[in-house]
Amino acid sequence: MLIEVKGVQFVNKGAALMLRAVVERLRAALPDVEFALTPGPNAPFHRIAGMGAWQRLRLPGSPVDVDALSYRLPRRLRQALRRYGIVTEADVDAVLDASGFAYGAAWGDAALDLTARELERLARHGKPYVFLPQAFGPFSDSPAARRFGRALSQAALICAREPGSRDHLVRLAGQPLAQLEVFPDFTITLPGRPEAAVRWGVDRGTALLIPNEHMRGAMNPDPAWRQGYVPMLAAIAQRLGAGGFSVRVVNHEGRTDSAVCEELRALTGAPPVIDEDDPLALKGIIGAAGLTVSSRYHGCVNSMSQGVPCLGTAWSHKYQALFNEFGQPGNVLVACDEPAAVAAVDRMLSELAADRTRLAAHRPALEAQVDALWARTLGVLGR
Repeated sequence: MLIEVKGVQFVNKGAALMLRAVVERLRAALPDVEFALTPGPNAPFHRIAGMGAWQRLRLPGSPVDVDALSYRLPRRLRQALRRYGIVTEADVDAVLDASGFAYGAAWGDAALDLTARELERLARHGKPYVFLPQAFGPFSDSPAARRFGRALSQAALICAREPGSRDHLVRLAGQPLAQLEVFPDFTITLPGRPEAAVRWGVDRGTALLIPNEHMRGAMNPDPAWRQGYVPMLAAIAQRLGAGGFSVRVVNHEGRTDSAVCEELRALTGAPPVIDEDDPLALKGIIGAAGLTVSSRYHGCVNSMSQGVPCLGTAWSHKYQALFNEFGQPGNVLVACDEPAAVAAVDRMLSELAADRTRLAAHRPALEAQVDALWARTLGVLGR
């Protein structure tokens, strides 16, 4: 069975973790499974080949719809392409979409339009399309969004990561969707590599700052966040240092967050930025820390899923829902308010032990939901 994993890459650590989770689960359940990924700036040929996956041919900017055309290509030509490691949509048996957060007004209409056409085309050819747990919406009232809403009924399974995303999809579709379900983030069960923490000198006396360029970028509609984000993180770092923690800055994204990481490091006087290519190594580093302050969604997941208390900042609805799942609804900074942030740090420092206990108590139920997700997905794939 050849499965395309869509929306993943190797630079963003959340996307890399989602890819790792898909590959590990399906290889354990389907010994004959093969994978295809689309090459791109953050998913180069050699990384895809290195994991034993096929290169999925996509030419979205072409005036010719190559994906639709692929079904008309002679089998001999498609077999010839395979000799170069290339497969087309016609070769794929199913698609697992692990985009994380790509469908909504913040990201424009291109992905909505392309995916709507893909959903319709795959359904005509009897190939299941599964949206793995991710955030959706809010959506604008654009032609592409309306087409995406109509096409959702063609998906075999749609997994929203939280009720807010589910509600956005129902409103967009204009009807109940029987195949729409809610499951938590599916990287929760992936173990980190704790030996990486030793290399970086991270332990329970370390507080990790995990910034996100989007907090001060155009996609954040709140001008207060855009202007005050980095100074507020610096104030938090100062408070953590006064509380006895060694503060380190972590790059959880790659190039996108490099500038904000270095700016924050310079402001706080922290040691060199922690920047790991291996997402499981980075998860191990986070799991060894005493606490985290994270603006990256999977930074928050990596922290709380390993029992490490986390203070989050949010530019999307997905953050508050995540903290609710882990029983930490008050640990999200919804406004750029420096005194309130410092007060939240003080409260967090006084409740570290209790937060660790609460996080550990919530993990088993979330793990069981992740197991149910994979059972449901395998059922859709016919295995």
